[in-house]
Amino acid sequence: MPAPDPSGVSITELPNGGWSLLIETFMLSGRTQRKHRAKRILINLRRDGWSCQWCREPVPEWRRADAAYCCAGCRRRAARARRTDAQDGIWR
Repeated sequence: MPAPDPSGVSITELPNGGWSLLIETFMLSGRTQRKHRAKRILINLRRDGWSCQWCREPVPEWRRADAAYCCAGCRRRAARARRTDAQDGIWR
C-alpha cells in the first residue's frame, strides 16, 4: 500500500487550543480516503495531540493516520521493551 500524500493534509494548531485540518481534494481522486484520514487524525489530535507512544514527540503529519510512533526506531524500541518485559514476566 502506498504511503499517504505528504501534502494531502495540513494540520494547524489554533490559539484557543483546538486544531484545524485542511485537506486538499481533487475532482474525483481520493476524496473519500482523505476525508476519512483527516477524521482519524483529528481524533488522534483531540485524544493526546497525536504524540509518539515511545518518545512523546509529535507524529509527523505525513505518517499514516493510525500511526502510533513517530518513526520506525521508536516502534522497534517499544517492541524490544515489550519482548524484554514479556521474558521477565512483566506484562504491559
